[in-house]
Amino acid sequence: MKTLKELREALEKLTARAAEKKAEIVDGMEPDAVRSIETEIATIMAERSAVQAEHDAKVAEEAEATRAQQQEETRRLAQTPAHQADVAAEVTRALAAERTRANEIRDICRRAGIADDVAQRHIDEGSTVLAVKDAALAHMVDISNANRIFSPVASVSLDETDTRRRGMRDAIVARLARAGGARNVEIPEHARAYGEMGIAEMAAECVGYRGALRTPRQVTDVFERAFHTTSDFPAIFADSMNMRLLARYQVAAPAYRRFAIRYTAADFRKVNVVRAGDFPALQPVNEAGEIKSGTFSESKEEFQVFPYGVSFRLSRQMLINDQLGAIDQVLGSTGDRVADWENAKAFTLLLSGSGAGPTLVTDNKRVFHADHGNLTGSGTAISVTSVGVGRASMMKQTTLDGIKANFAPATLLTGPDTLTVAEQLMTTLTPAQQSNAVPESIRRIVPIGDANITGNAWYLFSDPATAPCFAYGYLDGFEGPRLSSENVFDVQGMKVKLEHDFGFGAIDFRGGYRNAGA
Repeated sequence: MKTLKELREALEKLTARAAEKKAEIVDGMEPDAVRSIETEIATIMAERSAVQAEHDAKVAEEAEATRAQQQEETRRLAQTPAHQADVAAEVTRALAAERTRANEIRDICRRAGIADDVAQRHIDEGSTVLAVKDAALAHMVDISNANRIFSPVASVSLDETDTRRRGMRDAIVARLARAGGARNVEIPEHARAYGEMGIAEMAAECVGYRGALRTPRQVTDVFERAFHTTSDFPAIFADSMNMRLLARYQVAAPAYRRFAIRYTAADFRKVNVVRAGDFPALQPVNEAGEIKSGTFSESKEEFQVFPYGVSFRLSRQMLINDQLGAIDQVLGSTGDRVADWENAKAFTLLLSGSGAGPTLVTDNKRVFHADHGNLTGSGTAISVTSVGVGRASMMKQTTLDGIKANFAPATLLTGPDTLTVAEQLMTTLTPAQQSNAVPESIRRIVPIGDANITGNAWYLFSDPATAPCFAYGYLDGFEGPRLSSENVFDVQGMKVKLEHDFGFGAIDFRGGYRNAGA
């Protein structure tokens, strides 16, 4: 029987074979030839499915063997009183770490549009969070490339300049992804002619330069002409950086996105976020068959998106040396930095009013307020009892029309000082005493931590899709940071402008709970 490594290698080879066969299909090919290739691809994919099934069975078998071994080892050590406490603590830490890893992997895959079964496979195979981030980046680049493929009919309308711009842009995107460490990133077929070109060579083609680029002076002259004339190169390079930046930004997972709902604003004016109370209650139909009308209750809170921006530069040395790895690091740090900046703004608002949040428009009270029934000001430590109190408070909330909401907490938000306690509480572990048991309904709450929270305060939030307390959003059509280049006389290299339209605000209080902690 093949080993797990051999099965994985077989899957990679079959996938590569299928991709090679698919690449043989070109425009204008005879239908019979296309069908022949498609038959070969189907045969390869059938073989791959069989190998995949064998691979999955092997993973399950090894996982079961590992679990059995761990259980036996745990049982043996548990029989030694001197090691019992240490074993219990180690198991708790391991389970907490595994749960955190699984939650992060699921969140990364969900944001990158990766199927749940693929995320579960990463979890089962023990993939690290860093490896999953790389896979997610590669996946998003592939999806982006796939979405830009034109049909044979549409491609007729593309002139030579458009074709060159698209090819150069996608070649740079693929090379940036590879330079950033992403694996299995293929250069699209329409961009392969530019796949081996350096940045300077692409700039030279855009300005019609036909000579050899042998010296730094020649390279500098080409870049000066490319950036200070009407050539396509600045737009090509900026588009490439934007695509890569957006991919890196979307993979980031700041904590605020776990408890806030997303909105899109049509402009920069304040938007009234209408929270409908309830669907009207059903009314009896009278003998005449008349159906009575009902009304909705409404509560309006304001949400607004603001423009932000900053400029930086890509040095002349980076461009001349064709340092795509360094440029990708700049883009990666920019994407992460924007996400961190968003997170800081969100938590500044959440923690305003000594942690009680901003003031709501509807009743002029802070989000977490005693009158809202969602605040324990005296503070208690995280435990089954205190979390149970918070959960009960959320369940007792009423909608705008007075109906019991029965909201359930989905997230437990803490600072660094109490995150481990929260993870230990949510860890599945058979207690020595029944009184120490953690109910399954509480273990399903996902603990997350953020360094913006200082001290021991903690929060409970419902699923934002059900009962959001906060909203974040972008300007319609600008769902992420974007770059544009500027041609300026006093900068060696490329001066780049980063712009971002973002907003964060409070829209309700019913789906949240705050405890001052202890």
